[in-house]
Amino acid sequence: MADIDPETFEAEKYREYFPQLQSAYKRAFNRLNEDYDSQLVHAIDQQILNESEPILEEDGGFTLELPENPLDRLEGVVVSDDRAAEVLDVYVNEIESQLQSVFGVGNPDEPKA
Repeated sequence: MADIDPETFEAEKYREYFPQLQSAYKRAFNRLNEDYDSQLVHAIDQQILNESEPILEEDGGFTLELPENPLDRLEGVVVSDDRAAEVLDVYVNEIESQLQSVFGVGNPDEPKA
């Protein structure tokens, strides 16, 4: 699927590519849930990432656009802002990596700047 381009992805992401998006998000969730507090991971998933937008960049990599003030959306979990920000960053990087892997674009092992 490496021949996908940003315009096609944007136009078709919730019609043609929805199963792949679900797979990438689920794989990222499962990976984070193994290593981090499951309550925090679930809260981030349901309260922040449910409003995120995956963006395919011209260079073939993915970025995840988060809602404005994402940490202000967290409720029902006791965690420091620093810890929540750390886990959110790891989660976003994992989703971006999983998207690259599922869609066969970019280098999923290459760290983001």
